[in-house]
Amino acid sequence: MNFSLLARHQRLFSVTCASLTLSLTLSIGLGQAKPIADISWLDIIGEGSVALLSLLWIFFLLVSRPPGRVTSALVLGLSCFLFSANLDLIDEFMSYQNAASILSMVESVPAGIGMFIMSYALFQWHKEQLVLNKQLQKRESALRQHHQVDFITALYSADYMRTQIDSQLQNNHNPEFSVVMLDIDNFDVFNRQFGHIQGDQLLRELADLILMNLRATDLACRYAGDRFILLLPNTNLQSAEKIAGQIKKAIASIAFKPCQSGESGESVYHQLSFVAESAILGDVTESLLRRLNQRLERFKQDQRSTPKQSGLNQGGQAHG
Repeated sequence: MNFSLLARHQRLFSVTCASLTLSLTLSIGLGQAKPIADISWLDIIGEGSVALLSLLWIFFLLVSRPPGRVTSALVLGLSCFLFSANLDLIDEFMSYQNAASILSMVESVPAGIGMFIMSYALFQWHKEQLVLNKQLQKRESALRQHHQVDFITALYSADYMRTQIDSQLQNNHNPEFSVVMLDIDNFDVFNRQFGHIQGDQLLRELADLILMNLRATDLACRYAGDRFILLLPNTNLQSAEKIAGQIKKAIASIAFKPCQSGESGESVYHQLSFVAESAILGDVTESLLRRLNQRLERFKQDQRSTPKQSGLNQGGQAHG
């Protein structure tokens, strides 16, 4: 649960409070308290459980989901249902005369409206989950090992990637595959200038951007520091370089606005370098990764030794 989300749901929180307040106001304003002997405590337990669970569901939604159309619809539907459930609960403590028919209608209609809104919200939630599952397929391969997930980027770690490359190399029936290593240029400069918190935020956003430019069968992991590694099944070297080039262009076109003293600063653009390799006869995972690292290091050294204008918006590309 993320309690900081509550501050972003002030309107939805107000809707829930208004639902509770209105139901209490109507019941108390139009009715009279029952004698204790006439109160059915068993009914109170049942109806009170429904109202309490509705309130708990709203709370968990507010601390679990970011603002959005689906979240708003879920909370609105539950608030309507909560309104009816709360009226039904307070009925056990109050008696009504002339207002009985009015309250009966007011009590039943919002529950139906709430169920309709929640049905729509659940359908949209289903569609949302389909999209998220497609993104999840790019974060993990056939094996799910959540203890190997990188905390900052939510991508899998280098160890998970090694497991997946091992699987590709050991399966003789697998067609050609390629591995790409990406390195964010001047990331250390960015960290020194804006701090590690903004650096972590940048890595998260770049990880999401990388995933957006991969296919459902591809796998992206965080290799180390500012380096990412991609496993591209059924992909030759030329196609792998093309995919990496598209990622490079996408990152170069996106502005990142680091926050300084609570204010969003000037836009910063980033470049990346990459190398791509395909497995050769007799390859093992470590030899493949070693070639990628060595080629990328040579390229970065060549870039540093070549005079050029410094800055965060400078970068290069290594061709495999």
